[in-house]
Amino acid sequence: MKKLGVSLVLMIMAAALSFAASEEVQVYEYLYNAAPTNAGQLDILQNMVQSRLTGAGEFYAKALRKLVSEYNNIKDVTQRNAADEQAMLLAALLGAEKYTQAASDLWLVAEGFAAPLVKAEALMALGKIRATNYLPQVIRVLESLNASPTADRLNGERIAFGAIIALEKYQDPSGYLPVFFASTGWYSDRIKSQAAKSLPFISQNPTPYMLEVVKGAGYDYPTKYGALKTIEASKVNNKDKVSIAVAALNEGWRSSTSDTSLRNVLADMRKTSISMINRYKTDDESIYPLLERCYTQGIDVQEKLGAITALASQGTDESMRRLAKFLADLNDKRRSNNIRPEDEQMVRAIIPALGQTGRSDVMEGRAALTAVSASNWTPAVIALADAEIRKLYRR
Repeated sequence: MKKLGVSLVLMIMAAALSFAASEEVQVYEYLYNAAPTNAGQLDILQNMVQSRLTGAGEFYAKALRKLVSEYNNIKDVTQRNAADEQAMLLAALLGAEKYTQAASDLWLVAEGFAAPLVKAEALMALGKIRATNYLPQVIRVLESLNASPTADRLNGERIAFGAIIALEKYQDPSGYLPVFFASTGWYSDRIKSQAAKSLPFISQNPTPYMLEVVKGAGYDYPTKYGALKTIEASKVNNKDKVSIAVAALNEGWRSSTSDTSLRNVLADMRKTSISMINRYKTDDESIYPLLERCYTQGIDVQEKLGAITALASQGTDESMRRLAKFLADLNDKRRSNNIRPEDEQMVRAIIPALGQTGRSDVMEGRAALTAVSASNWTPAVIALADAEIRKLYRR
């Protein structure tokens, strides 16, 4: 049936009769079932779209079920292309109608039709109707695509787009991480940008998900570091940010690798964590041995100086004790003439850091500062220590 003929029939019938909505759907259903080809059926559906009918979900569901049952027997290329367009249109219409009874057939389309755009439309429809029984399947589709680029990247991106929109519509927490990984994955900027836009619809607070990534055994070091940077760039409160930073700092020392590039990733993750702890501060006492380890075993001077600064910014008795211990160790090395250029740099950072804590009641701090003058340091270092003593103890 040609499109012009179908349109003419409908115009004549509309002019002659004033149908109720249900009667109008019945007319379209009659014409659809009478159409001998998929192309003719497609014309009917396109006219229904133009008519902006509502309440036709049952008809669309029956039409989709019939199409699914007949699809594999369609051999003619033109008719098969029309069938693909039918499936896309029916999926979109069922999604708009939120016709949940069609969920099983929509999944059969997503799973069984070859065209990526058809799969994508069916996935989006499943999300729009909140077909929770098929949520795990939709998640698996996106997770599989996230794992590695498809042979045809465009086709893979089209299906991924459908899965991302579907998970946005589901608004279920289990969809957050697959969409997050899509936002950082192999896709083009268009797909990654859409994934990033979809995330807030699933959850406004990324903290629990990024914590899961940072602490999860199933994620590699670059992924963990990416989660830390994501939370730092987010708009969550400082308490949530620093909680992730503490977890990432612990992970940065818990993990180990012989791969040089991955060791550098872990070091960068520790340094970012240290910087966040310095800015946001925390009551979590697990940071003290971690920061001490950054000072004693850090990969470079930047990490060690960062640890000193982070300890000073906490302004606690424990931070004063740790810094005093560092200074006392340097005093011992200076007296034994076992000093390195890096130690000279450290002592000039630790002395003012002790003063920054403001903890004048911690005896270890005063003892370490006082011992500087008797430890063969240069006059400049001794003067620096004396200035901090005066600041802290006002003598």
